[in-house]
Amino acid sequence: MTNAGVAANDASSAPARPASANGDVAGRDRMAKNVLASWAGHLVLVVGGFIMPRLIDDRVGQTALGVWDFGWSLVSYFGLAEVGVGSSVNRYIAKYRAAGDNAGVNRTVSSVMAIQWLAALLVVALTAAATWSAPMLLSERLGGLLNEARWVILFLGLGLAVQMAFNGYVGVITGCHRWDLHNAINSTVYLVTTLGMVVVLAQGGGLKGLAMTHFVGTALGETTRAWLAHRVCPELRIRRRDARWDVGVRLLKFGGKTMLGTVSSLLLYQANSLLVVSHLGAAALAAYSRPLALVRHVRTFVSKFAFTLVPMASSLHATGQAAEVRDLMMETGRYAAYIALPPLVFAALMGDLILRVWMGPGYELGTVLTILALGHLVTTSQQPLVNVLAGMNAHLPVSVAECIGSLIAVGLSALALGPLGLGLHGAAAALVLPLLLLNGVFVTIYACRRLGVPVSGYLVAAWRGPLAAMVPFATTLALTRLLLQDRPGLCLLAGVAAGGLVVAAIYWQWVLPRSAKALLWSRRPSAT
Repeated sequence: MTNAGVAANDASSAPARPASANGDVAGRDRMAKNVLASWAGHLVLVVGGFIMPRLIDDRVGQTALGVWDFGWSLVSYFGLAEVGVGSSVNRYIAKYRAAGDNAGVNRTVSSVMAIQWLAALLVVALTAAATWSAPMLLSERLGGLLNEARWVILFLGLGLAVQMAFNGYVGVITGCHRWDLHNAINSTVYLVTTLGMVVVLAQGGGLKGLAMTHFVGTALGETTRAWLAHRVCPELRIRRRDARWDVGVRLLKFGGKTMLGTVSSLLLYQANSLLVVSHLGAAALAAYSRPLALVRHVRTFVSKFAFTLVPMASSLHATGQAAEVRDLMMETGRYAAYIALPPLVFAALMGDLILRVWMGPGYELGTVLTILALGHLVTTSQQPLVNVLAGMNAHLPVSVAECIGSLIAVGLSALALGPLGLGLHGAAAALVLPLLLLNGVFVTIYACRRLGVPVSGYLVAAWRGPLAAMVPFATTLALTRLLLQDRPGLCLLAGVAAGGLVVAAIYWQWVLPRSAKALLWSRRPSAT
């Protein structure tokens, strides 16, 4: 690789700076800003996630929307080619920068980039093979859209290869605790790409045009990310001579543990979706993907909060602050529950109305959304535990448990959709049952034992307040449905307004820290 640095002097040879010289090396002072930036960025994805499926359905049909979902489900598996190494970068960047080890930073990133480029080439080869073979194997289930499916797989696969080639820069930016920049890039690229897709559909374009637009947006976004990574981390140098075999092996070992979690997620969601399309067809997948997307948006919101904990926990653990790590797990577990419960409870109680108003006839799978939402309550809320453990490099048992749970889910999905003939409701139940037992219960027990925290103490600290807050919220939603059940649009608006006011009042009084309330209160406009 060539030197991609932006400065003339070799920062990697500079004397290591003490951790104290770097200020808040754990990133705790930036945590609130990083989380808010992550959420703001993801809101763009949520809005686009609501707009694009409806536009695709209106312009090219439900079957075409199912083919689009099928392409994403298939290409997602190609991400395994990087064997999880990209996920290890931000942990080691945070660790080495906390110690002032610039040489360690450069060895890490150079080694990762070498692996990532090889993985990107493998993805290109897999994309070429899948473009020719995969649609043909499912031609009867794709509603005559075989050619369109091939274009979708081709451009989505090439986009993934570009992402993989530049993925090391994600770890550089987030390892420097600049999640605001990371999410600004993601949201801006997604916004521009979505606008391009809207134009394509308005001009009568089809799935091929959508996939091409996504590829171009991805390429522009990743080159921008590379440029910003060097600005955020000026000591960064990427050189062939800094790529070390022993460093790569260490990164692969850490990333392999994380990759098990990635594999479990792919098995859990994408294999489930592929089984749906293979048994019920592309149109059924389009309908099933919408409630699943809603639940996964909530999970992503919590993930945006939890992702900041990996480099933070890594820095604290590296400096021997065990008590701080325990406090971090307890506090973030509680706040994750406060974040996750309101939208999931809302989806469980208002699911059929949401899908009816959003997508229209053919997508009313309210009970499927209820099953998915309730099944994700525990696992979504305990994501901070997983990320704290990852920051400590103690997440292998968690990844193994998640992988086992996902394998069980795939087997149950095949059984539910095949011999039992339980349809989409069976697919949803098969997905969430192992998720709840292994990914939820086991992870909680293991994390508490690993950090020396009583399980009962953690459960009380993390769940008592959030569950108590949901009682008046759920009651408000139930009353709203009872009074306005014949007017779905108005019922949804009233539920959001009334339920939102209840949650806002409770959170203001009992959840928000005093410092946050003081800051918000001080920013009110003066009465004079």
